[in-house]
Amino acid sequence: MIKNSALLYWNRMGDYMTDIPGLFLVPYLKVILVLVVAFLVIGIIKRLIRRFLSTTTLPLDAQNILRRAVIYVLWFAVLMYVTHELELEEIFMPLIGASVLVGAAIALAVKDALGDAVAGIFLLLDKHFNIGNEIETMKYRGEIIDVTLRKTRLKTSDGTIVVLANGKIDSSGWVLHENKTEAKEE
Repeated sequence: MIKNSALLYWNRMGDYMTDIPGLFLVPYLKVILVLVVAFLVIGIIKRLIRRFLSTTTLPLDAQNILRRAVIYVLWFAVLMYVTHELELEEIFMPLIGASVLVGAAIALAVKDALGDAVAGIFLLLDKHFNIGNEIETMKYRGEIIDVTLRKTRLKTSDGTIVVLANGKIDSSGWVLHENKTEAKEE
């Protein structure tokens, strides 16, 4: 009887001991599997977004920003899952708090560049003027030779190239003049 109970005890302990390494490995294996699947799925989503955006009339800069934003959000979701699965919340909470402060400091430092980029997106999407149009803004009058997310380049009548921030153009307004070729045709 004692021999059987001791054997039964050791069998139970053996079952528990074999389960213990499995308990430690399960979250890591799940994380590895999720990372592999996420890498494949996010790669496919990236290609699908690129293919979809190439059929739109959005400028390349805006397409890149949208594609990157979606990819970053997806990877952030994967990171949050991994953090939860490995029970690392207590470690990452102070880091997340500090990163919010750093992000706020960076946002304040680059607020003009971000404002120009947002204004550039609106100028490019609204299509109030195009390359080759003549506009007058902020005491400059000239032909638009380039429009990017942050800057618009004008070529004045004397050949000077003026680079203007899109945020300033958007806030100060502009006057669109008839193209010289359109005026001659009428």
